[in-house]
Amino acid sequence: MLRVTSSKDGVTVDAPAKVNLTLRVAGVRPDGYHDLESVVAAVGVFDRLSFKPADELDLTCDDPTVPSGDDNLVMKAARLFRESCDVDRGARIYLQKRIPAGRGFGGGSSDAAACLAGLNALWQCGKSLSELAGLGAKLGSDVPLFFGSPVAVIRGRGEWIEPVSVRLTWYAALAWPGYGNPTAEVYAAYDRRPPSANGRPGATDILKFLRGPAREAAPFLVNDLEPAAGSLRSDGLSVRTLLERAGAAAVGMTGSGSAYFALTDTEIEARRLVDAARAGGAEAVAVVLGGDIQLV
Repeated sequence: MLRVTSSKDGVTVDAPAKVNLTLRVAGVRPDGYHDLESVVAAVGVFDRLSFKPADELDLTCDDPTVPSGDDNLVMKAARLFRESCDVDRGARIYLQKRIPAGRGFGGGSSDAAACLAGLNALWQCGKSLSELAGLGAKLGSDVPLFFGSPVAVIRGRGEWIEPVSVRLTWYAALAWPGYGNPTAEVYAAYDRRPPSANGRPGATDILKFLRGPAREAAPFLVNDLEPAAGSLRSDGLSVRTLLERAGAAAVGMTGSGSAYFALTDTEIEARRLVDAARAGGAEAVAVVLGGDIQLV
């Protein structure tokens, strides 16, 4: 998923967003995490991280609302990687933030993975993808995902990743309101609700339809966190409603929200849904699902 480019001036990594086509929650594990099963696809919205040699580790971001200290997962990744390599080196890291935070696109995890990959290239440490993924698992459940294929099934708390060897032909309209959902609060709200109904579709069900028309995937776009996410804000903008009223046939929520996606078979239809979402007050963008192309 990550795109790493090295030059004489340093290293640049494009860190993609992801969407959860499905997200099933099986329960709480003894370690406090939730057992998940999810079909995940990369999408063409990217943060960009640039790395240059320096005496110390330093992070700056073009978004002033993003913390640049040790609270940022990128800095945690940088310090973990330096410790794992047993080196005393620094890097000047610049983060161009394009993935909206708190919407379920995994931007923080993708940035952390990009930091591990970027420093591995900058310092020429020679760690394999599996080694980088192992370090990523220490930082967060979603981080190892970004060292894998553009489409995958994840299980456990996110550490079990099964690549899916299919090139999707779908486009998607991504749309989100002006607020994000705190992940911990969504899971807490989920735990307070009755258990999900049995017999609902899971990852293996939607995999049968990944090569078909987008409309056929609609019954399988199940996210167990959606009712819990919706309960956090009664005054929230209903992005699902905006997309469905515009004629979207296959709509789902990604991660713990607040963003939604609408699958389509054509770029024209994805752009039409983006226009409708924006007209209704949401932010939106059209993307290729499972690909590395951003539609502008």
